[in-house]
Amino acid sequence: MRKTILFLLFLGVFINTYAQTTNYYNRMEHVFGAIDKSKVNTGLLKEFGVKFNNIEAFNGVLTDSSWVSLSEWEAFYNSVYSMRIGSATTMTVPSSVFSHFSTQQDANPGVILLAAGHFNYQQYKANAYTNGDVTVTNEKIYDVAGRNPYEIKTSFAVAPLQNEIQGNTFAFRLQSNMVYKNITNSLSSIQIDFGNGQGYQTVSLNSNKNVTYTSGGEKELKFKFSYSGGITRYSHSKIWLDYIPPSSSPNGRFNGSGASTQVITGNAWQGASAIGDITIETSGTDGVLDKPFIVVEGFDPNNDFDYLSFVNNDDIGGINVSVDNSTGQTLNEAIEANGYDLVFVNFRNGTDYIQRNAYMVEKVIEWVNNNKTGNEKNVVMGMSMGGLVARYALRHMEQTSRLHKTKLYISHDTPHQGANVPLAFQAFIRHLIGESISIPVFYSLFNINVVDLDNAFPDLQQGLDLLETPAAQQMLIYQLSGVGASLTHTTNALRTNFLNEYKNMGYPSQDGIRNISISNGSECGTPLDFAPNATIAQINETVVDLPFFVHNVVFSIINSLSVNPIKTMTSALSTNTDVKALFVMKALPNQQVKEIYKGKIFIKKKVLGFINIEEQLINQKTLNSTSSMLPLDNSNGGIYNIDKFVTLPPEMSGYILEPRFNFVPTYSSLDISSGNQTISYTDLTRSYSPLSPPPAPKSVPFDNFFTNPQISEDHTQFTLNNGNWLLDELEGTPSLFSCLGTCGSSNPITVSGPNTICSSGTFSLNNVSNSAVIIWSSSNSSGLSINSSSGVATRKNNFDGEITVTAKINSNCGLVNLTRKVWVGRPKASFIGFTNSVDGFSYFCSNASGNSFEVESSAPGVTWNARLLNWPNLTVKYTSSTPYSGNGPHAWTYVPSPIGYYVFEVRGTNACGTSSWLPGYEVEYLDCGQFNEGLFSVYPNPTSYELNIERFGKQSKSSILNSNENIKVELINNVGKVVITKEFIDNGNNSIDVSSLSGGLYLLKVYTINNVETHRIRIDH
Repeated sequence: MRKTILFLLFLGVFINTYAQTTNYYNRMEHVFGAIDKSKVNTGLLKEFGVKFNNIEAFNGVLTDSSWVSLSEWEAFYNSVYSMRIGSATTMTVPSSVFSHFSTQQDANPGVILLAAGHFNYQQYKANAYTNGDVTVTNEKIYDVAGRNPYEIKTSFAVAPLQNEIQGNTFAFRLQSNMVYKNITNSLSSIQIDFGNGQGYQTVSLNSNKNVTYTSGGEKELKFKFSYSGGITRYSHSKIWLDYIPPSSSPNGRFNGSGASTQVITGNAWQGASAIGDITIETSGTDGVLDKPFIVVEGFDPNNDFDYLSFVNNDDIGGINVSVDNSTGQTLNEAIEANGYDLVFVNFRNGTDYIQRNAYMVEKVIEWVNNNKTGNEKNVVMGMSMGGLVARYALRHMEQTSRLHKTKLYISHDTPHQGANVPLAFQAFIRHLIGESISIPVFYSLFNINVVDLDNAFPDLQQGLDLLETPAAQQMLIYQLSGVGASLTHTTNALRTNFLNEYKNMGYPSQDGIRNISISNGSECGTPLDFAPNATIAQINETVVDLPFFVHNVVFSIINSLSVNPIKTMTSALSTNTDVKALFVMKALPNQQVKEIYKGKIFIKKKVLGFINIEEQLINQKTLNSTSSMLPLDNSNGGIYNIDKFVTLPPEMSGYILEPRFNFVPTYSSLDISSGNQTISYTDLTRSYSPLSPPPAPKSVPFDNFFTNPQISEDHTQFTLNNGNWLLDELEGTPSLFSCLGTCGSSNPITVSGPNTICSSGTFSLNNVSNSAVIIWSSSNSSGLSINSSSGVATRKNNFDGEITVTAKINSNCGLVNLTRKVWVGRPKASFIGFTNSVDGFSYFCSNASGNSFEVESSAPGVTWNARLLNWPNLTVKYTSSTPYSGNGPHAWTYVPSPIGYYVFEVRGTNACGTSSWLPGYEVEYLDCGQFNEGLFSVYPNPTSYELNIERFGKQSKSSILNSNENIKVELINNVGKVVITKEFIDNGNNSIDVSSLSGGLYLLKVYTINNVETHRIRIDH
C-alpha cells in the first residue's frame, strides 16, 4: 500500500487530555444512558458513533459522493465500529483489520487485493421525537414503550488496497477474510467492472481475476454484490494505471523486456547490511554489458519507484520525456542510442542510513566492473537522495583504495546540504500523534471495548515513523522533536554527524572523474509566488472531511521525500462528518520568531435534531519559528506541487492555499561552498547560472551544472532542456545551458568597458564562465564598429551620439543578450527643460529670481555652456561664461527685454571635444507679477502628446474670469489654420491631445468672457 512519509501533514488522528475525555464520556452517558439497546437489533446506532466520513453516502448506490478509496474505506469502517452499543454485532478492532490488510498485501505482491464491508445499522427516524417514539428530558433520551424510534440503513463499501499500478495485465482478488459484514443474507454473486471496456465480469471469492488494460490513466472500478432475497448493492472506487504495452516498446528504447536482475548485499555498516535489487538492461540486442549507466534511486519508503517507473514514466523521475520536438525522440531512446546499458539500483530499504545503502552501491559498482566487457568507464547518476548515496559510495571507494572506474558522477536535484519539508506540516503530525484518547462515545455503560482514535487513521504512526527514519533525519534541514504538548525544535545529532562526515569526504576525484549537477531550481533565483510566513494551508471550518484532507492531501505532501510521489484519484469532498478541525499552517518567515502552526480538533453533532454534542478533543497547540530559520518554503529549488498528484475538489481551495513548496533548495542541490559557508537569505534569491557561476567562497564545486530558466520546476523532473544538457555530457561534448538574459535585474553578468569612446575602446564580460562563446555587436556599425570576437570597438565617421553594445552568449537556451549603452564622440543634448520659482511651470519669470534650466543628455562627464537668442531673428542676447556640469537644474539669472519668446541653446564639452551650439528650445519670459488676474499656464512646452491649460494658483476670482465660466481654446498652426478647438468649464486642470499633430511651432489662444491670451507652443515628435 502506498503510504509514504509524513502521510499526514494534515489531519491524522485525534487526541485529547484525560479531563476532556471524561467530559465527553459524561456527556454521552447522560444523553444515551437510558435508551433500550435491545431495540437496536443491528447492534449499530449511527447517532451513538462518530462519523469520520459521510457514512450515509455509502448506501449501495453509485453517486458522485460515494467514491471509496482505501482511506475512505478505513474511515467508513471506523465510523461503523464506533456505532456499536451492544453485543448484537461483533466487529474486529480497526487496528487489527488494517494490520491484516498490510500483511495480506505484502504476502501477495503480484495481486491487487480488495477490501469489502457491508453493514446494516440503525438511526433515529427523522420524526422520532415529534411522533412520540422517544421523549427527552434535560437532553436525556427515553424510549416509549411499544414504539420503535429507529429505521434500518445500509452501508456498503469496496476498495482496492493499492491505488496506483503499473503494467497492462493484473490479478485482482477478493478474499473471504477481507469481507466484513453483519448482514445475514447469503452472497449469491460478485461482479466487477474493472474499467477496461469489458463491463461487469463475474468473480469468485479467494480466486484471482486477471484483467488486461489497453490504456493508462484513472480507471473506475465498479462493484456489484448480489444477495439472497434479491438484494443488490453497488460501490465504486478508482485506481491509477501507469500503462506499459504488453510487448516490447518501440525499437531503441529501454522497456524492461530484456532486463535481468541481481540481488546485491553491501558490506556491514554499524552491524547491519543493506540489500539492493538491481535491474540490468543492455542497449541494442547484443545483451553485452559494456557501457554502464548506473542509476541510484532516491528516498523510497514503500518501494514505489522501480526500474519500470524510471524508463516508462513521463512525469517525476522518469526518462520517457521528449528531447527532440521535431522527431519525438525521448531521453530514454537517446540514452540507448548512445549505447549505454542501464543498471538501476532499487533499495530494499529506501529509508535506511545513507552510509549503509552507500556500502551496498559500492558492491554494485564492483559487480559492474567485474561483469562488464571492455574498458568503458561507468556513469553513475543519483536521483535526489540517491545522489547522496552515490557520491558517498564513489568517494568512500577512493578513500579505501578501490577503483570505481567511473568517468562521470551526475547529481540530480540532490540535497547535498539538506531537504525541506515545511516545518508547519511536521508540527501537525507530531502534534496529533503526541496525544492519546479513546473514542469517548464508547462508554462502558454499554459494555463496549474502548478503541484508540489513532485506529481511525492507521497511517498516522507510519507517518511519524517515516519522519524519524534514519535517511529522513539525515536529510531534513529543519526538524522537530517530541510529540503533543512536548513538541519542540531540535538540532538532530544524526543529521549533524552525517553532514560533517559527508562534507569532509569531499567529491570523487579518481582518474579525473567529472562531477556535474542537475538542479531543478531557478537560474534566476526566483522564489515561489507566495511570501515568507504566508498561510499555506488552513482549516477553520465546522464542516470538513478529515479522511480526505489527511490521506489525499497531507499524505501526498509528505510523500515529497520520495522520488515518485503518489497519484491520488479525483473524488468528491464529503462534508457530512462529526469530526471538526481548526488548523493554520504557515510558511517560514525570514529569520523571525513568528507563529507557523496552530491546531485543534473537536467533535460536533446533533442528536434528534436538537441535542447538541460538542467537545474539544485536542488542546490547541501552537509553534513558532526561530530567529535563525531561513524562509525555505517559498524559496527557489526543486519543488513539490500537490496539484500534480492530487485533483482537489473546488471545496478544498480554501484549505490548501499554496500547493507548491520548495523541497530541495538550489543552494543545496548545487552544494554552494561545499557546505563550508553559512547560507544567508541572499543565497536563496541570487542567480545561479553556469554562465556566471557564483565566486568563492560560495562557489559551486561541480565541473558543470544545470539550472532551470526563470522558475523552479518539479523535483527530479527530466525535461527537454535538462535532458539535452545531460545528453551532451553523456556524449562527451559538455555544453552550457543558460537563459540568464531573461532574469532581468538578477543578472550578475555585466558588460565592462569605457563609458565614452572618442576613437576606440575594448569591451568584455565580467563574472562569466571561461567556456562561454561571446559574440559582440553594435547597434550602429556606421558610428561604432566592433570586432565580434575580441570586443574592440572603433568610432566611425566622426559620429556623435549614444550606441548600444551587445554581447550575445551562445548557450543551449539560445543567444542570451547582455547590453551596455556607450557614448561615442562629443556631447549632445536630448532635451532642455525650464522652471521658475513662482509656480514651477515651464517658462521664466521676468520679475523674480529662481529661474533655472536643466539639460538632459546620455553623454557622461560633460560640462555645458548656455546662451540666449531672441526669436525669430536668433540674435545672441546673452552667453553664460560659467560652465555647468551634470544634468541637474542650473540657475539662470539673465533677464532680457522685452518679455516674450526666446531661444535657449547649449553646447557641451567632454573628453572628445566641444560640440557646436546644439539646436535650441523656446523659452517664454512672462511678468509673473500679473498672475493674480486671469492668466493661464500652458505646459509642457515643448510637448509631444498632451498640452495642459491651468489657471494660476495665486489668481483671485474677478470679473475678468468668473469661476466655472466657459473657456475656449484654439490651437493654430504656422499657416494660420485652426487645428484644434475645445471648450470647457474652468475648474482646475484641462488638457488637449496633440499627439496626432506634426512637429513645429503653434499658437494657442485662450478665450474667456473678457480676455484673450496667446501662447507660442512647440510640438516635438
